[in-house]
Amino acid sequence: MPGPTLLLLTLLAPASADADKPASFGLPRDERTRLGEAPADGEKARFVPGKGLEFRSKDGRFALATSLRFGFMYSYKRDPALADDNHHNFEIRRFRMVLGGNLFGAKNKYFLQLAFAPRELDLRDGVVHGTPVYDAYLQFEQLRDLTVRIGQYRVMYTRERNIADVNPLLIDRSLANSEFNVDRDIGLDIRSDDLGGIKKLRYYAGVFLGEGRDYQKATDAGFMYVGRFDALPLGLFDDYDASDLWRLQKFRLSFGVAYAYNDRAKKDKGVLGAAPADGGSTNYHNATTDLMLKYAGWSLEAAYLWRQGQRNPGSAVDEDGVKIAPVAARNGHGWLVQTALLIPRTRLEPAIRYSGYRGQGVTSMPDKDELGGGLNYYFFGHNLKLQVDYFRSFTPGALNTGADLLRLQIQAAL
Repeated sequence: MPGPTLLLLTLLAPASADADKPASFGLPRDERTRLGEAPADGEKARFVPGKGLEFRSKDGRFALATSLRFGFMYSYKRDPALADDNHHNFEIRRFRMVLGGNLFGAKNKYFLQLAFAPRELDLRDGVVHGTPVYDAYLQFEQLRDLTVRIGQYRVMYTRERNIADVNPLLIDRSLANSEFNVDRDIGLDIRSDDLGGIKKLRYYAGVFLGEGRDYQKATDAGFMYVGRFDALPLGLFDDYDASDLWRLQKFRLSFGVAYAYNDRAKKDKGVLGAAPADGGSTNYHNATTDLMLKYAGWSLEAAYLWRQGQRNPGSAVDEDGVKIAPVAARNGHGWLVQTALLIPRTRLEPAIRYSGYRGQGVTSMPDKDELGGGLNYYFFGHNLKLQVDYFRSFTPGALNTGADLLRLQIQAAL
């Protein structure tokens, strides 16, 4: 077996010229493009790493691609605020099955993503609290500037959340994302990935149930309304991938703005969070702006997020029959700044991040920050990568007494 020195030299060796070609070193921007081109004429099926096994009918009107992605993560956490302040875990972090393609024509697309890891099924005390259905939608692309998507999927609100789960810059998304994330919901939207055909503009506008993933009960008439607009003044590029695995030879910029209004949200963060103890709801206004810069293996992502809500008190009572007073909405703002550099002639990518949020006005949102970074090693782009990162989360001005989180993850996509 090779010794430790030889193994280290192998890992740090420059990537070959073939390994740096886009066809083998990156993934498309989102799940829809994961299918790539259908098998060529005469091919009944083919296997493409990261996209899976692809089939299509002879006339091309029907196609199916099926793939798997999974990751294993070790984590160690030290939190002085807890009585037992040292914890560690080794888990299946993600285990996904993806099915997608087209039916009754090349422009009628479908996509299904199932998740089976314990965390993804919301497994608590041996009881499953969520279904494995993460995404399930139809998309009709007959009109370039009026594509229609309907089903359950990630709402096009923040950029960071819509970077696919297979390729975040660090092992998990930011602290700000955990607070302001709109996440998945059931509904429909209209969109264009190339508005006007000039390869510089995108838009998304949708209406959703506003209750989040897996909701199946009757509810009130409150919906969530979302709009997003992206401008790419220097041309389209993979701006929904946090790393520059393509080592772009021209500077690229993407700027986005979005707004979401959640009418009578049942949870304290809107689609996510806990239900208010008084049984009431909240009308939430959400706004965000973000940007992505890339050039020659370097990437920079930044975002600002804001939320303001008005509580609608409920009628719940405590065990003594006393009406429970409503808690203030989680009003506040947050931010994210993260950057990385794919070191020239290697597969190594160091990255750093600073993120946080602050409550504003009458609010139940605490103040919190995180600071940290990590190192990625790409064996085969996002299809096979090793990641390690470290973060300290703390209240403002108390960096020395914060909590520490160290993680190591290996991820593969077939």
